Amino acid sequence: MCSASSRCRASCRSSWRLAVLSSLLLPSASLEAQCPRSAWAAELFTGSAWHLPLPLVVELPEGRARLRARYSTRPFADAPYYSYRLGHAWAPGRAVEVELLHHKLYLQNPRPPVERFEVTHGYNLPTMNAVWPSSRGWQLRLGLGLVVAHPEGRIDGRAVGGGHTLLGGGYHIAGVTMQAALGRRYVLVHGRVAMTAAPEVKLTASWARIPLPHGRLSVPDVSLHALGGLGVWRCE
Repeated sequence: MCSASSRCRASCRSSWRLAVLSSLLLPSASLEAQCPRSAWAAELFTGSAWHLPLPLVVELPEGRARLRARYSTRPFADAPYYSYRLGHAWAPGRAVEVELLHHKLYLQNPRPPVERFEVTHGYNLPTMNAVWPSSRGWQLRLGLGLVVAHPEGRIDGRAVGGGHTLLGGGYHIAGVTMQAALGRRYVLVHGRVAMTAAPEVKLTASWARIPLPHGRLSVPDVSLHALGGLGVWRCE
């Protein structure tokens, strides 16, 4: 028995620690083993994003202006940065999902006619995703969807945003988006209803055209995102 020697006791302690660590950080293959047929999932994420500098084009009756826009995300300022999604896994490592990424843009280098510009109640990216298994328990996710934007700021002496919109509340269906993501899941609580933790990196490429009371904006965005979240899986 392990109590017979200190060496054996140390070996037992190491084995126990390894077992605990394995149970807390069990890879997604174990989740699939628990749900061999199909499962439904709901997940909530937070994180941040880094933006590639891209042209911001302002079209006004007086003319057209263009600047190389640099944005920040400020994930916990004003409305927070987050993502949530619902998915149905129909085979090991394969799923279809609907996702909403509440992305945010704060313009860091305004210049006339742009006095201030931000899309912080959402450069929202609702997408439909397809998921495939990758190596070592990771999953590849590809998605297509829309840009639903809520702009704010001041351009050419006039406020941006507000007024009547099709969706109400200042929200515009402004453009299209696509995403590619790589992530995995770790089981925190086992059972027919399982709780998971998930790290993920995501690349989004979006194009949006936002109407102004006196013109319009072209607001493309390419961003790299780092997210972490929790989820609940229900096996069928």
